[in-house]
Parts: sequence; C-alpha cells; structure tokens
Amino acid sequence: MTSLPDRLPVTEYAGGAVQPSVVSVVFEPGPQRVLARVSGEIDMDDADGLRGDLVSALESSPDGMDVDLSAVTFCDTTGLHILLDLHRLALEAGKSLVLTALSRPVARLLRVSGVQQVLTVRAWPPAGGAD
Repeated sequence: MTSLPDRLPVTEYAGGAVQPSVVSVVFEPGPQRVLARVSGEIDMDDADGLRGDLVSALESSPDGMDVDLSAVTFCDTTGLHILLDLHRLALEAGKSLVLTALSRPVARLLRVSGVQQVLTVRAWPPAGGAD
C-alpha cells in the first residue's frame, strides 16, 4: 500500500499561521485498478494537491480508479469539480472512475447538484439521519 503524499502538506492560512492540511489520500494499487481512500475536508485550500495526486493515480492505472469517500467530513464544489474532472479524464483514456463509498456530506452534494446522474456510485450512505 502506498500513501501519497508521504506526509501532510502544510498550508498557510490568512492569519499567517501554518497548519497541516485537512485532507489526505491513501492509494492502494491493484493489478488493474487503483483504490484511493480520501479522508478529511475537501475544499479549495487543498484542491490542487489532491487533484494532482488523484490524476497521477488514475494515469498510472490500466483500467481506472475506485474512490472511497466515506471518511470525507466536508466537500464543497471544489471537490465536486475534482470528481467531474477525474470522470472526464477517465473516459478520455478509456478507463472508468467508480465512487465505492460516500459520506453523508458528499452524498448530499452529489444529490443537490444532480451529479449522481453522471458519476458511477457503488454505495450510498444508509438512509436516515441528517444530510
């Protein structure tokens, strides 16, 4: 199992304080597909690094990528754009992108935006509870 990045990147916030990034991804390469387990908060502060890591993993995989988003605690439209970009890149390369699990915040974002009609989602969070 490979974890990218090896350590959490550091992000400088408006107050000048340096704090660790709040999103991380662990990759589990397989013979045909890569599994990416994303956790934390996906927002524009960390989007470029996350996008770059996910695109690299997709490009290195022969058939595509599975993305587990069950540990994502927050996702704004920046995360939505990353998923849509990955989907487009996968299709252009003759690969597939599958969301294997969603947290409630991600599921809500996909439903509200209508993107669940475009992306392949294997497992939604259980019904009930607050979205």
